Amino acid sequence: MTPQETDSAPGQAPTTAAVCGLCCDACSIFIGSHEDPKRLELLASRMGWDLEDAYCDGCRSERRTPYCEACGLYRCAQQRGHAFCGECEDYACAELQAFQRERPHRAELWESLARIGEIGAEAWLAEAKGRYSCPSCGTLNSAYDLKCRSCGHEPSCDYVAAHREAILAALSPR
Repeated sequence: MTPQETDSAPGQAPTTAAVCGLCCDACSIFIGSHEDPKRLELLASRMGWDLEDAYCDGCRSERRTPYCEACGLYRCAQQRGHAFCGECEDYACAELQAFQRERPHRAELWESLARIGEIGAEAWLAEAKGRYSCPSCGTLNSAYDLKCRSCGHEPSCDYVAAHREAILAALSPR
């Protein structure tokens, strides 16, 4: 089994279905870790991480970035015995709300967590991967790939089409 096909704590959910409702498979660092070493090198450099520390196999894996290792949402879910934040009696807590507002790739957390509750994590993960897949060639892209990283189709996926302005603002130098 590949890391993205295995289950691990907290809860029994796919490794790349993050406790907060993110799809790790569509993360730039995850894509760099598994498909694009040059991307990973660039991102590690930008973050000030050693390349080896930048490799990530998903939220619930043993190998996570320093950012993901320090995630308070993951620790909270683990301590409370929840697979996802949406299961918590304190949902949506201030920490999750602040996390959601910080970056455009987190814009659909509420919808994702609701969908996980409706159809389950595995079915949601398949849907989420479809949302990040190029309509032309099927390549899985990140929320920050404005054009498909394989065929150049623009937009790269439905997620980018829906959130393009917020993504462009986040990518603009400040």
